[in-house]
Amino acid sequence: MNEFINKYKKNFLFVILIGVGIYIFIFFRNDVREVTSQIQDINLKYLITVILLLVLYILLEGLVIYVLARISLKGISLFDSFRLNLSTQFFNAITPFSSGGQPFQVLYLGSRGIKAKDSTSIVIMNYITYNIAFIIVSVLCLIFRFRYFNDLLREDGYKYVLLMGFGINLAVTILTFFLAFSKKIYHILVESVWVKMIHWPILRRIKLENKTDKIKIWIEDFNQEIKNLNKHKLLWVECIAYHGLRIVIFHMIPLLIFLALGENISNMEINLFVGAFFVSMVMAYIPTPGASGGAEGIFYLIFIHFFEMTVIPALLLWRFTTYYLYLLLGFFALITLNYKKNLKEINYPK
Repeated sequence: MNEFINKYKKNFLFVILIGVGIYIFIFFRNDVREVTSQIQDINLKYLITVILLLVLYILLEGLVIYVLARISLKGISLFDSFRLNLSTQFFNAITPFSSGGQPFQVLYLGSRGIKAKDSTSIVIMNYITYNIAFIIVSVLCLIFRFRYFNDLLREDGYKYVLLMGFGINLAVTILTFFLAFSKKIYHILVESVWVKMIHWPILRRIKLENKTDKIKIWIEDFNQEIKNLNKHKLLWVECIAYHGLRIVIFHMIPLLIFLALGENISNMEINLFVGAFFVSMVMAYIPTPGASGGAEGIFYLIFIHFFEMTVIPALLLWRFTTYYLYLLLGFFALITLNYKKNLKEINYPK
C-alpha cells in the first residue's frame, strides 16, 4: 500500500504545478482586475449550493460502494465507503485517464484482509454501473442536443471530438462488461495471450509461468463473485440509478456557477447541462492527469458561446470546485482511511 502511494507522489506535485501554471496563464491572458472583481462579487448562496452538490455527488458514489460491498462482505461501514471513494477520486485525479483509482481500491481492501476476487468484483461492478449510466445520459444528450451543438460549434469541428469521446466511453464499457461476465474471454486472454507472452525473452527471466495457475484460479473465483452479485437484479438498477443521479448533479454545477456570477440562464438550462456533459465526454480520453489543460480548453470552447463576459471566472471556479477542491478532499480522506481494522477473520473464518 505504501509503495502504491509513494509511486504517485510525483504525479500529485505535477498536477499542482500544472494547475498553478494554467491559472497564471489564464490570468495573464485576461484582465486580472476584471476577473478578480467578478469572482469577488459572486453570489455566495449559489456557491454554497455548488459545494453541497459536490458533497452529495461524493456521498452517492460512497453509497454505491457500500451497497455493493454489503452483499458479500462484512465490516465495511458506510463511512469507510465514503472515505474510500474520496481517496479513489484522489488517485483518479492525479493519473492519466483516471486509471489509478480502481487499483487503489483493490489494494486498500486487500490491506484490510479482503481477498482480491471480492474487492475486484466490487470495483468492477461499480465501474460498469457508472459507465452504463454515463452511456445512457450520453445517448439522451446526443439524441436531443447534438444537432444544436453541432451547429453552434460547426467551425470548431467539435462534433468529431464529441463522437470520438462517446465512442471511446462506449467501447470501454462494452469491453469491461464482457471481461466481467465472459469466462471464455478471460481464458482466451490467459491461454492465448498470457501463455505466449511469458515465453518472450524479455519476460522469461521473471518466471511468470509460475503464476499462470494462480491467475486461472483467480479468474474462476472472480467470475463466481460477479455471478453472485448478478443474482441481485435490483442491485443493478439501484447502482445505475445512484450513478445517474450523480451524473445529473455533477453537471448542474456549471449552471449554478454562472448563476453565482450573475448570469441569467433562463431557457438555457438544458443546453448548459448538455454542454457540461459534453465537456466530460471529451475529458475522458485526454491523456493528462485530471485531463489538465484539455478540460479547461473544452470548457472555454463550449461556454464562450453562451457567456462571453463571465466564461473565464466561471472556468476558474468550475475547475477549482470540481477538481482541485476534490483533490484536496481526497488527500485528507486518504490520510484518514482506516488501515488498522483487519476484516479477514469476520469475512473468511477458518
